[in-house]
Amino acid sequence: MNLQAITRFGCALMVCAGAPAHAKSREVAPCTLALDSPKPSTGRTVTAKDLLDLRDFGAIGLGSAPAPFSLSAKGNTAALQLRQADAANDRYCTAIVLVELDASYTPTVIDTGGEIVAASSTRYGMTDLPLGIPKPALLRWSPDGRWLAYTKTFTDHSEIWIYDRVDRRSNRVLTSAVDILEMALSDDGRRLLYSSQPGLITARSAIAAEGKDGYRYDQRFWPLSADRPMPPSNIPVVDSAWDIESGGAAALSQQDARTLHPSRIWPSGALAAAIAKEGGLVAWIVPRSDALDAVAEIRFKSHGAAESTCPFAACTAVTGLWWALDGRRLIFQRRSGPADSRTEFYSWGLGKEAPVRLLETSDALFGCASRGVDLVCAQETSSRPRTVVELDTSTGKRRDVFDPNPAFSTLRLGSIQRLTWQNAFGLTTFADLVLPPGWKPGTRLPLVVVQYESRGFLRGGTGDEYPIQAMAGQGLAVLSFNRPTWFGLTSHPRTDEEFYARNNENFADRRSNLSSLERVITQLDREGIIDPDRIAITGQSDGAVTATFALANSSLFSAAILSTCCESEPAQEASGPALDEFYVAMGYPGTRDAMPEFWRTNSIVDAPDARKVPILVQAASSEFRMGLATYRDLHRKGWPIEMYVYPDEGHVKLHPAHRSAVYNRNLAWLREHLQHQ
Repeated sequence: MNLQAITRFGCALMVCAGAPAHAKSREVAPCTLALDSPKPSTGRTVTAKDLLDLRDFGAIGLGSAPAPFSLSAKGNTAALQLRQADAANDRYCTAIVLVELDASYTPTVIDTGGEIVAASSTRYGMTDLPLGIPKPALLRWSPDGRWLAYTKTFTDHSEIWIYDRVDRRSNRVLTSAVDILEMALSDDGRRLLYSSQPGLITARSAIAAEGKDGYRYDQRFWPLSADRPMPPSNIPVVDSAWDIESGGAAALSQQDARTLHPSRIWPSGALAAAIAKEGGLVAWIVPRSDALDAVAEIRFKSHGAAESTCPFAACTAVTGLWWALDGRRLIFQRRSGPADSRTEFYSWGLGKEAPVRLLETSDALFGCASRGVDLVCAQETSSRPRTVVELDTSTGKRRDVFDPNPAFSTLRLGSIQRLTWQNAFGLTTFADLVLPPGWKPGTRLPLVVVQYESRGFLRGGTGDEYPIQAMAGQGLAVLSFNRPTWFGLTSHPRTDEEFYARNNENFADRRSNLSSLERVITQLDREGIIDPDRIAITGQSDGAVTATFALANSSLFSAAILSTCCESEPAQEASGPALDEFYVAMGYPGTRDAMPEFWRTNSIVDAPDARKVPILVQAASSEFRMGLATYRDLHRKGWPIEMYVYPDEGHVKLHPAHRSAVYNRNLAWLREHLQHQ
């Protein structure tokens, strides 16, 4: 592709969105990034700023909905929303980008992309729970490829715009006071179809009015982030249609509903489906059983024929499938290797011949869309940020389509080695060991454990708070740890209750994680790579629970950084009735007097033999109350603990200024507590 073209993506071509999350919009000066981004000096090691400045598209996680890009019906153009953090002004620059796949792969900016606003979640019977990840942009093509509809999100509303590829202009079609949840263009291209929850407005108004008489404290409360009830989770989703030509509301037909929600025509129980354009062939993925860990297999049928199941072993653990252009070959994707650490693509003719493997890789490929005989996918490697690639389904070869960060390849990275092993519970685990550039065997290094997924680009772990390559560049060894499969799945539970009970019986899942960490760290010590007296463990969300359990039950670690803190009896009180009920149902104590031995095992405050180590807590405003009791007790006991609270943040921190502060504080703290001992 033309790399010079993409290096021109400065904020001069992008909208500079105001403060993200739920802060009020503010006037800011235009973005001042240069059109031609200078390449860093060849061989310079990675800094925190290099990682913060990466241009991103799609969701934070791998394979998360919606797709990271949208491919036109004829497969000749990909559309995506690009974003880049501007920490100095605490904002994001965004752009709607088109990449012509039949030309030189040169990207073109067609419009600004709105603000980057924090998403919320719906759980425990409530909605509007602060999640923190970016709200995704929706991008949808008309069947003839002339129109591209896309959403723009702002702090107080959402908008839908349509770009006309003929006259090369964008126009705002409508404005919504609530989020646009799904969107499509009708089969004739004349109507815009979308779904939303207008009832949220009424629900929020009713809650505000109720406050005049005081709120009854009940299951609607989420006191970690609000002093009022949250809206309920059962607010209806409403489908609507908008006539593009007349600019008014239109009737919604049954076909419109199927176009807007294509999964409604999938076979019953399908996790994904592919329908051939010709020949009436349908293939789909379905679990073999109703167990939570059921293996997914391929089934297919044509016209009035009976349903068939692919009989080959390769047709299991399937995560995606597509028909080739001729409708005679099924292309599918599956997980394989130790702990499902690898991705494979296969081609199958639906006959007696076994599927042919096209590609096997530890790289992450996801969000794929069919383009004739090829697939277009988002890709991340352990050392390269997200790109768009094209996969030849005849040969398995890949070629670059779009790289938003070409300058990153000139930086000097630490070496990366994939490790696999079994823990004491017989579960396979994998991790990536990152060593400083130029490290020489025989030199023992301080080690930092980053959790809890290690697929794709090694950026900052789950939650993106621990800049892996910047830590390696600082002289630290980093273990990017992918937790073993949940122990509760080993008994093939059929319900959530069975799953949680199995996990928490004698803390089996936490002990499994700790066993995996102990074994690999012991091995790294034997090989003379790490200094066993200088090991820090970090974690966000589930990774933070693994970290605190390790501190309470092992003397292996000499320091810890937590993005979420901490499991304790007072934390359940601060979490509110709904979350407390969830934990009690999992097996946590229901009262202060019940199961005192539980907290002696699970809480660093109550553990009798917990090693007194320095702890840094970098907490979101929506979660820091969970850690207040732990902070107070450890501080009073003389532990070297400090906590920082980041305002206007959800479970994942989104503000660029906060992300920069977290990165840099973690690096400085590790330098002080792990490297200067």
